[in-house]
Amino acid sequence: MANKWEPFDVNGSIFRPKGRLLYIEEPDFGCEGAPEDGPVYGSVVLEDKTGQRTVKIEESILFSGQMNDGMWYGTLGGTTVLVGRDRGTVYQPNEAELMWLAGL
Repeated sequence: MANKWEPFDVNGSIFRPKGRLLYIEEPDFGCEGAPEDGPVYGSVVLEDKTGQRTVKIEESILFSGQMNDGMWYGTLGGTTVLVGRDRGTVYQPNEAELMWLAGL
């Protein structure tokens, strides 16, 4: 594949990638434990057409869905989906994940 951002076939449909979740880092609190006030954040290292960057993600969003290292995000049939690193498994993001992905 010459350009990793070109659309590709996923189970007979065309997937249009917007980016890739390279690495998901869960929150780590060490011996202090989780803070008692406010949301807790992890981070996601992602890559898109503009390059790599690290984006915060609320722990509740991270643990509520199916996002995982190496997944692609983009559209399939006009719907935002996640595609596994195998480029064949399609995951439907939950509402919280959809809102987070829309902000990227």
